[in-house]
Amino acid sequence: MFNLFKRKKKSGCPNCYEQNTISFGTDYLENKIISLIQLTDEIGGIKIYKCQKCKTQFYINGNMYEKIFDGQIELLKKWSEINLVCSESLKKEIEKIGLTNDCNLSRIAPCKIELNNGEKFEFTTIKLSNKPPLGHHYTTFKNIFFIDEVNNISESDFGISLEIRNKAEKAEEKRMGFYPIILKNKEGKKIALNGISLFFNSEEIKGSELKLANEEWNHKEKYIYDTKDKAEKTIVIAKK
Repeated sequence: MFNLFKRKKKSGCPNCYEQNTISFGTDYLENKIISLIQLTDEIGGIKIYKCQKCKTQFYINGNMYEKIFDGQIELLKKWSEINLVCSESLKKEIEKIGLTNDCNLSRIAPCKIELNNGEKFEFTTIKLSNKPPLGHHYTTFKNIFFIDEVNNISESDFGISLEIRNKAEKAEEKRMGFYPIILKNKEGKKIALNGISLFFNSEEIKGSELKLANEEWNHKEKYIYDTKDKAEKTIVIAKK
């Protein structure tokens, strides 16, 4: 009797029913849905899958299907075809700024860049990674370049120092998703960052002006938080 009322599995992929889906576990397809996802291509060693129902493309990262967004297949093709190893001169400049790990264990640093065509970008993340430039993370950047397009790298006035970033890696969670680290500027104004930040630009305070305050976050204290959305933020991709 129970089987008569058992809900029939949906078919397709999670994105067919929830278009804000950016990733889902491979086990989800086994248990919750009749998968219509098929392998359709391989680019630079990365297997590309497509849902035959909604036509959304995915790649597998660990045990997760990650959604591929508009324009990223072209980005992947370029990533697979060009030399993305830093030149010695650029590598020296990056080492001066200092690299830290992001959540995917890629190596990242804040900097200012000048492209081969003379264009300059202040809020630039250098990312050293052997992983493909796919997924939601890359949709948060307005400009995406590869290291072979870069002529010069220098410190950004808004960049957070390596000392602060290293300290932030060890910050303790005080509230859900909140890992505060307390900083100060020359005037003694106190700033609270949440975890590893690469840049700071708020209330006319620049990241390069900040030092560790060497004190714990206090919920009763008034801090300055970085509330500016860096819509112009840029990423430069290189391989390790």
